[in-house]
Amino acid sequence: MTFAYYEIDAGASLHVHSHPNEEVWHIIEGEVDLTLGEETRCVRAGHAVVVPAGTAHAVAVNKGCRVIVVDYPVRHEVAGIEI
Repeated sequence: MTFAYYEIDAGASLHVHSHPNEEVWHIIEGEVDLTLGEETRCVRAGHAVVVPAGTAHAVAVNKGCRVIVVDYPVRHEVAGIEI
Protein backbone atom coordinates (compact mmCIF):
# COMPACT_ATOMS: atom_id res chain seq x y z
CA MET A 1 0.00 0.00 0.00
CA THR A 2 0.97 3.60 -0.54
CA PHE A 3 -0.33 6.26 1.86
CA ALA A 4 -0.27 9.94 0.92
CA TYR A 5 -1.46 12.93 2.93
CA TYR A 6 -2.54 16.06 1.08
CA GLU A 7 -3.68 19.55 2.06
CA ILE A 8 -5.53 20.94 -0.95
CA ASP A 9 -6.80 24.50 -1.47
CA ALA A 10 -10.40 25.26 -2.45
CA GLY A 11 -10.73 25.58 -6.23
CA ALA A 12 -7.98 23.05 -6.98
CA SER A 13 -8.78 20.10 -9.22
CA LEU A 14 -7.34 16.81 -10.42
CA HIS A 15 -7.96 15.94 -14.08
CA VAL A 16 -9.77 12.80 -15.22
CA HIS A 17 -7.34 9.89 -15.08
CA SER A 18 -7.08 6.22 -14.16
CA HIS A 19 -4.37 3.86 -12.95
CA PRO A 20 -4.00 0.14 -12.25
CA ASN A 21 -4.14 0.67 -8.48
CA GLU A 22 -7.25 0.57 -6.31
CA GLU A 23 -7.47 3.87 -4.43
CA VAL A 24 -9.28 5.09 -1.32
CA TRP A 25 -9.86 8.80 -0.68
CA HIS A 26 -10.52 9.52 3.02
CA ILE A 27 -11.59 13.12 3.62
CA ILE A 28 -10.29 14.36 6.98
CA GLU A 29 -11.47 17.97 6.63
CA GLY A 30 -13.25 19.98 3.94
CA GLU A 31 -15.24 18.83 0.92
CA VAL A 32 -14.57 17.57 -2.61
CA ASP A 33 -16.63 16.61 -5.65
CA LEU A 34 -15.27 13.23 -6.71
CA THR A 35 -16.23 11.98 -10.15
CA LEU A 36 -16.10 8.22 -10.52
CA GLY A 37 -16.86 7.10 -14.06
CA GLU A 38 -19.99 9.08 -15.01
CA GLU A 39 -21.15 9.82 -11.42
CA THR A 40 -20.09 12.81 -9.32
CA ARG A 41 -20.71 12.97 -5.60
CA CYS A 42 -19.88 15.44 -2.89
CA VAL A 43 -17.62 13.81 -0.30
CA ARG A 44 -17.32 15.53 3.07
CA ALA A 45 -15.11 15.21 6.14
CA GLY A 46 -15.36 11.80 7.76
CA HIS A 47 -16.31 9.98 4.54
CA ALA A 48 -14.29 7.82 2.20
CA VAL A 49 -14.65 6.70 -1.42
CA VAL A 50 -13.14 3.59 -3.00
CA VAL A 51 -11.95 4.06 -6.59
CA PRO A 52 -11.68 0.64 -8.27
CA ALA A 53 -8.51 -0.06 -10.25
CA GLY A 54 -8.70 1.14 -13.86
CA THR A 55 -11.69 3.44 -13.22
CA ALA A 56 -11.60 6.99 -14.59
CA HIS A 57 -11.91 9.55 -11.79
CA ALA A 58 -11.42 13.26 -11.13
CA VAL A 59 -11.57 15.57 -8.11
CA ALA A 60 -12.69 19.19 -7.65
CA VAL A 61 -12.11 20.77 -4.23
CA ASN A 62 -15.08 22.78 -2.94
CA LYS A 63 -13.68 23.65 0.50
CA GLY A 64 -10.00 23.51 1.36
CA CYS A 65 -9.35 20.00 2.54
CA ARG A 66 -7.02 17.51 4.15
CA VAL A 67 -7.17 13.99 2.73
CA ILE A 68 -5.44 10.65 3.05
CA VAL A 69 -5.20 8.72 -0.22
CA VAL A 70 -4.32 5.03 -0.07
CA ASP A 71 -3.34 3.01 -3.15
CA TYR A 72 -3.01 -0.76 -3.51
CA PRO A 73 -0.82 -2.27 -4.72
CA VAL A 74 2.07 0.08 -4.03
CA ARG A 75 2.45 2.99 -6.46
CA HIS A 76 5.94 3.86 -7.61
CA GLU A 77 4.98 7.44 -8.46
CA VAL A 78 2.56 9.75 -6.65
CA ALA A 79 1.73 13.29 -7.81
CA GLY A 80 4.58 13.13 -10.32
CA ILE A 81 7.13 12.19 -7.65
CA GLU A 82 8.93 8.87 -7.90
CA ILE A 83 8.85 7.01 -4.58
